[in-house]
Amino acid sequence: MSRKIFLLLSFILCFIFILVFTESSDAQKKFYIKWGATSVRSGLYANTVAMAKAVNKAYPGEIEVTVVETGGFLENLSRLQRKAIHIGPADAAAGYANYLGIIDYQGKTNPNLRTLWGGYITPIHIVVSEKSGVRDVKGLSGIDFAMNPGTTSGRVIELFFKALNITPNYKMMGIGASVDAMKSGVVKGWYKAGYKDSAILDLEANMDIRILPVTKEMVDQFNKIYPGQGLMMEIPAGLFKSVKNPQLSLAYVVTDFVDKDVPEDVVFKIVKAVWENRKEIVGSLATLKEGNFEDMFGMAVKYVNVPLHPGAVKFYRDVLKMKIPDKLIPPEMKKK
Repeated sequence: MSRKIFLLLSFILCFIFILVFTESSDAQKKFYIKWGATSVRSGLYANTVAMAKAVNKAYPGEIEVTVVETGGFLENLSRLQRKAIHIGPADAAAGYANYLGIIDYQGKTNPNLRTLWGGYITPIHIVVSEKSGVRDVKGLSGIDFAMNPGTTSGRVIELFFKALNITPNYKMMGIGASVDAMKSGVVKGWYKAGYKDSAILDLEANMDIRILPVTKEMVDQFNKIYPGQGLMMEIPAGLFKSVKNPQLSLAYVVTDFVDKDVPEDVVFKIVKAVWENRKEIVGSLATLKEGNFEDMFGMAVKYVNVPLHPGAVKFYRDVLKMKIPDKLIPPEMKKK
């Protein structure tokens, strides 16, 4: 082989080596995130897609987020614990129970659970037909009541009724079937989460209904029996035809949880990207807008009891200059 050919081949091989090494290094630097969502049929799936898009756009080549369809908020907690996803939205109260291993998560504690932000609060409307004659939630004992198993709102309602010794006659069914069951009179009561929920609008367009209020005393009793699980939200007069005056409803907060082992710098960038695009993410979704998603840090201080991820702490403290309450400081930062 001539010296010129040898040198040329050597040059080509070196070039290929450098190219492969560079591409390999770039691939190693990029962090791939699996972000659990909900069913694609849920309007909230689009919210997760919007957040993922904001992160991918802000950090191309550094972070790549893939949105994963899941069965919903409760399933996301299970997936996070199994490390099947890195991030996922869930009920803040259920997350707190999972973090501590209490109530329905007895023996299933997840000390690696961390929070990104406060999320949004949404009411749970307890609906009865006027023909039922029920005027308050304590009158639901013995009433045929549609229950949607596996839903976050169903979990909250069931625990709430247990805490108050209310014993409806549950009829297990899906959400769509619940609307039909109410219309046909198969059940006399139901519940539905969401601010101005379309299913309830459908019901009141076809029959006379009543939205039952709760009281602070009831919610206090709820939290006495099941710590950290009872939240409430005032809904305004006129939200539905049957709501003549402002009244209290049960509520839950949806936040996004993250696994502790996701690198601090990655979480910092995710929180930063969502914060900077939070108004666009809320868009025209009434549930997020009325639930105050834009106040990401304030909602965490008010409603979240699972510690923030260190990357989130760094963003809120160093960039927004917020004082982080002790309850939101993760154990790994307290050890430093």
